[in-house]
Amino acid sequence: MVHGLKHSLKHDLKPISDSEQIYCCRIGNANSEPEISQASAHWVDKQTLLWSGGTGKPIVRLYYNKNKKIKLNDRGYFTDHYLTLRPTTLNQETAKKFPHLAKWAAFRLPDNVDIDPLLMGDLVALAANEHGALLSATQVQTAGMLDDRFAEAAGKLDYGARINDKGVIFRLWAPTAQEVGLVIYNQDKQMMTSHTMQRDAASGSWSWQGGKALIGAYYRYALKVYHPYSRHVERYEVTDPYSYSLSTNSEYSQVVNLDDTSLKPQNWDNLLTPHPQNTPTDIARMTIYEAHIRDLSVADSTIPDVWRGKYLALTDNNSDMFKHLKALSRAGMTHMELLPVFDIASVNEFSHQVADLEHPFSRLCQINPEVKNSRFADYCRSTLTVREVLQQLLRDDNINNPQVQELNTLVAKTDSYNWGYDPFHYSVPEGSYATDPEGAGRIKEFRAMIQAIKQQLGMNVIMDVVYNHTDAAGPTSRTSVLDKIVPWYYHRLDEITGSIENNTCCADTAPERRMFAKLIEDSLVTWVKDYKIDAFRFDLMGYHPKAQMISALEKVRTINPSVYFFGEGWNSGQDDRFETASQINLKGTGIGTFSDRMRDAVRGGGPFDVADRIRSQQGIGNGAEILPNEIAKLDADYVRHLWDLVRLGMAGNLADFVMIDKDGAVKTGREIDYKGVAAGYALDPIEALNYVSKHDNQTLWDIISYKAAHEASLMTRVRMQAISLSTVFLGQGLAFDQQGSELLRSKSFTRDSYDAGDWFNRVSYDYKDNNYDVGLPERKNDGKNYPLIDRVKNRVKKPGQNELLQMVAFYQELLRLRQFSPLMTLGDGAAVRQRVDFVNVGPHQQIGLLVMTIDDGNLTSRDRDWRFDGLVVVINAAPWSVTVKDINAKGLQLNDIQRELGEASLAAGIRITENGEVIMPAWSAAVLVLPQHGIRGTGLPVRRK
Repeated sequence: MVHGLKHSLKHDLKPISDSEQIYCCRIGNANSEPEISQASAHWVDKQTLLWSGGTGKPIVRLYYNKNKKIKLNDRGYFTDHYLTLRPTTLNQETAKKFPHLAKWAAFRLPDNVDIDPLLMGDLVALAANEHGALLSATQVQTAGMLDDRFAEAAGKLDYGARINDKGVIFRLWAPTAQEVGLVIYNQDKQMMTSHTMQRDAASGSWSWQGGKALIGAYYRYALKVYHPYSRHVERYEVTDPYSYSLSTNSEYSQVVNLDDTSLKPQNWDNLLTPHPQNTPTDIARMTIYEAHIRDLSVADSTIPDVWRGKYLALTDNNSDMFKHLKALSRAGMTHMELLPVFDIASVNEFSHQVADLEHPFSRLCQINPEVKNSRFADYCRSTLTVREVLQQLLRDDNINNPQVQELNTLVAKTDSYNWGYDPFHYSVPEGSYATDPEGAGRIKEFRAMIQAIKQQLGMNVIMDVVYNHTDAAGPTSRTSVLDKIVPWYYHRLDEITGSIENNTCCADTAPERRMFAKLIEDSLVTWVKDYKIDAFRFDLMGYHPKAQMISALEKVRTINPSVYFFGEGWNSGQDDRFETASQINLKGTGIGTFSDRMRDAVRGGGPFDVADRIRSQQGIGNGAEILPNEIAKLDADYVRHLWDLVRLGMAGNLADFVMIDKDGAVKTGREIDYKGVAAGYALDPIEALNYVSKHDNQTLWDIISYKAAHEASLMTRVRMQAISLSTVFLGQGLAFDQQGSELLRSKSFTRDSYDAGDWFNRVSYDYKDNNYDVGLPERKNDGKNYPLIDRVKNRVKKPGQNELLQMVAFYQELLRLRQFSPLMTLGDGAAVRQRVDFVNVGPHQQIGLLVMTIDDGNLTSRDRDWRFDGLVVVINAAPWSVTVKDINAKGLQLNDIQRELGEASLAAGIRITENGEVIMPAWSAAVLVLPQHGIRGTGLPVRRK
């Protein structure tokens, strides 16, 4: 803040009228320009400005200048146009929209102000004392005002380059722009024509109608717009945020007709979804395989070179990858989730400007000059490939010389790999996964992939979407789009400084803004209508408002009523602004969230543990209490609590599920503790996604390698992997898993492999290798773990073909068990509460043993499976056999799937006595059935608690 009385003014102060100017510095001190501090004033509707800095100040004004930034003249006065603001009371409606600002001082603007010109330039709120001496000055945030002024009309329009009867109409929402032009380019990106677009005063949108000859042309918008970051009127060209096709590297938008038959594979319009998603029971059956486009195929030599790492790889039904995925589908994998496949900023789509593992090392040196100045420079003159150099370096890789990760970090700067959580354009397929990223070819190839996944593999398709941030913002970045068009609108700003927040990794967006919420909805509609996507996984969904997520789901369901939403409902800390789309808040909405409760109980510890804490915090899937490693100090009471979290998770993580906890007390799910918050939060099991491995954090195999006792054999560790996954596949919540868990996938202990390239992310379908111990992970993220990695990595031999094939068989067995009876996936909370129960609970339980009963007897509302009166899921996560004595049901049998598998089954060695006792071998899982004999029997009733 600037205090005018502290500027050594040599004059007598006197009261001033509203017609006089606020001053700071006079003659002799004119060069000490005051700081216009931060951006803590908020213009929230047509008549209201909120600003704590104006509290109690005699004079408060809103200064504006359309052409340049507001500053003092050479005599120390502010001479720009201004509006005088009067103190007012904030109405309840506005306070509800801006709860984080509701207690700030409110000021009323004069009536009948022509608002639009003010929004097109610099805005500064100034406060002065009664003499006119400046007390404080700040820039003004206007996003609330833009919604209030334009969103009602703007929300009814369509944007982008749209095909109509006359040809193509271009429309861009840019209410603060002073000028907008349309620039048309030919296929060689030479400018053909430019057109002045017309502004619609009601909506703040700009449009221009062109002819049909423009279909296929490239274009950009030319804007003249004031940007509050630079505090200058900027001129630049920008791509269309509503792009539906792009040139290579997203440099130009392209006009396309997504209904054109040339962009559709044969029979595209008749493509059906293989698995229904119409009811809660349908949703509950979802078993999700999370995959990355490059990871799926780049290492598969049975796929043509030109298709590896591309969309079209999934259309090759003769490849090892396809055969492997088809086997999973037949076993019961219902959905494939694709990590971001919309247009991203991090991968260069000009193929001659990238160097991947199969390329000559000399090419890497040419593309990335940094390599020439590194200790690997001698390889620049070799004939080796990048992969071959890494293989040589691996021989001497150690914690004192982690050279593999050092070179791989250089490779990552110019390779083709990234997870893709860096959105550029939300509604266009990513070009680097197409054989030709130029123009509309990527659209047809993307559709061909979707068609192959659905028709040939037999899986529904889920998209991982990232609307919580953009790759960049500001007036200068090449990958900034939204913030160039409507500066300071699409992104969430700090309420005091005006800085764009970066809590999500990059430039946080603001889905609470009505026109960004519309962009999200329109983008989702495009993916559902034009690409036949069945469900969406929302990255960092907790940064979205709950109301916005519900509205978006309602919108897409007008196109396809069976679309399902789920996402990361972590607590974002944004609840002061709006009710967030977080785990607990979403109860009863039917929107799913990932459950970290069972994840942490099975894996042990948490995702951000480092060094010895990783090893000391074992989970139930890797030996907690029953096979402790040398530094684990977990007491039995804590481990019993972990088992409570697993039981609750397998019951769908319901808030109202009634269970007996570790102490023998009767508690609901919401009364079970998880790190200080309620463990149970869902109304129905379709609101909880159970997982123990996904793309974030170490793979399940790497976690087991970190935590398992040294004496745990290689095959014991394989069974640990299977037992950990059994908690996911044999429970009532939705089942979610990362590509490669069935292959004991390793990323060589890498915690965050988003940019670790094909080297650390490799997945192979020859069943010979799981990519374990291919070099120390990147020092930046995992350097503190190096001593631990060095201690544990060679305690057992690397998995080979026998272990990988065994794990694939276990995995398929679990998939088949999940789908073999509707009792495994009940779908609604009431049914779970009525039918699901646990024995071996309380303070005297056998640690390591989980026994879940599912009733289908005559005391339940209806017969869910006419074959059975009940099921029993038994998991023994212990290195010894255990006897289950308290099921109290005679006639139990092992299910047909596991019985036929015999010694190859996870239940191999199980025995069931005549009196109903079950002897479970070490590290085993089984589903027992209670056959129904003609009429429904008593079943396995939930015990009264």
